[in-house]
Amino acid sequence: MNTTASRLWLAIRFSDLPLTALKLDYPHSMPMVVIEKKRVIFANMFAEHSGARVGMDITTAQLLAECEVTKRDQVKEQCCLDELSEQLYQFSPYIERYSSTALAESGLLLEISSCLKLFGGLKKLTGSVTRFLEGTTYAYNFGLGHSQKAAWYLSFCDYDIEGDETKATFITRLNKLPIALFFDYPKAADVLSKTGFSTFGDLVTQIEGNSISSFRKRLGKEFTNELCEIYDIDQNFMQSSLFEKPRDIFKPKEWFEQEIEFDYPVTIVDQLKPAIENLLHQLTDYLRKRQQQCQYIEWIISDIYRNKESVKINSDAPQSHWQLLYDLSLIHFDNNDLPFEVDTVKLLCTHMMPLQHSNQVLNFDASKRKKKSVQDFVVTIAKLKSRLGDAAIYKVGYCDSRVPELTNIMVALADKCNEALPDIHLRALRPTWLLTKPEIIEERSDRLYWDGYLSTIVGPERIIGNWWDEPVARDYYLAKRHDNIPVWIFFNLYDKQWYVHGVFA
Repeated sequence: MNTTASRLWLAIRFSDLPLTALKLDYPHSMPMVVIEKKRVIFANMFAEHSGARVGMDITTAQLLAECEVTKRDQVKEQCCLDELSEQLYQFSPYIERYSSTALAESGLLLEISSCLKLFGGLKKLTGSVTRFLEGTTYAYNFGLGHSQKAAWYLSFCDYDIEGDETKATFITRLNKLPIALFFDYPKAADVLSKTGFSTFGDLVTQIEGNSISSFRKRLGKEFTNELCEIYDIDQNFMQSSLFEKPRDIFKPKEWFEQEIEFDYPVTIVDQLKPAIENLLHQLTDYLRKRQQQCQYIEWIISDIYRNKESVKINSDAPQSHWQLLYDLSLIHFDNNDLPFEVDTVKLLCTHMMPLQHSNQVLNFDASKRKKKSVQDFVVTIAKLKSRLGDAAIYKVGYCDSRVPELTNIMVALADKCNEALPDIHLRALRPTWLLTKPEIIEERSDRLYWDGYLSTIVGPERIIGNWWDEPVARDYYLAKRHDNIPVWIFFNLYDKQWYVHGVFA
């Protein structure tokens, strides 16, 4: 193994995250435990002093410690890690999250080898991170290593960061760690303990003396991979890995938020228009500089009494220009009176996506260009949906069913629909227009009558199906009315009644 580390990982393990993430207001000295599936997964110092332990059931913990019990909220924990990642981005662009599958242990891994010169060395960098973390409410432990997993496991032991650590230093420290730290691999840890292994160093001795394949056969592929990642070794060659895994660059969340405060109370929508246009121009400039686009924006209007109202604007197609968003916004505001005298209007855009570059046919004949007509259609549909509502605008798709009236379904414009018809529909006589509900055909003097006398031409085509819901059994015919209009009729075998179901184009 090399004596120098090409990469350096700093693990920050937040030992009290399950409790701190809940942001509870309770006396500092109160015994508190966090539970999941009726088991204690975290106990604070005061609960531990009273006898509560991780893994206990709720009843036992309450009897021993007389503690307050609260349930774990993993969503809040992940939100805290998101916030911490954005704040720690000032120290490194390479940030990854780590969470144990067996214990409530979570933290962040920072690759800091490329940031050492910027901060003046390892000791100064870790000092800056320490000062930042001391300003938060989280309890934390550092771990420094040549690999992600090495740094994480070394966070469970105390070592001062001197600034001159090498890969050999990390390996020496790793070798002293107990096998019991393999929390996520309890079966492997139990087998190793029973066969005489007590430290990580015992495993390294076994690997150097024999082969790592022996661990793979006895303890499984996942545990073997974990061991190789800790020591940064190649399973096949039993040497330092020849290739380094690419680092994931952390991308902080971006959003656009700007507001305009009026000098006087605004009571009509026309007075809002200049501010709306101004803010949308700012959004367009923001998106252009970042080569992004958006589909959703939100307007928030408020008054001097802190009353607020939100208006959400949606577009079927992503937009990078202000014009359509402006038109849609005005449609929403024009359809409703302002609820109060507006003092401030704010534009918020939190969902953005990379700008999609679409391919276009190179055609110098302006009369044959279709881009404008397609864009006009998109704009028209967006405006209709804003005025009439999403449910009022739809397209028709095919749904596989033997019952004719069930083959057509209404699909939202933004969704994909099935347009491929099966062969039986292509061969059979089916009209373009089906009636919303089949209409009864009268029988006059042994003849069929529907706005005129009908005579059958082709048929029957028997359709049977939908037995699990409302059984259908019909004989369909192509018929012609006295004015030569072809219609599609059927005889219902259940109620012995004739119906007209469709008209041919």
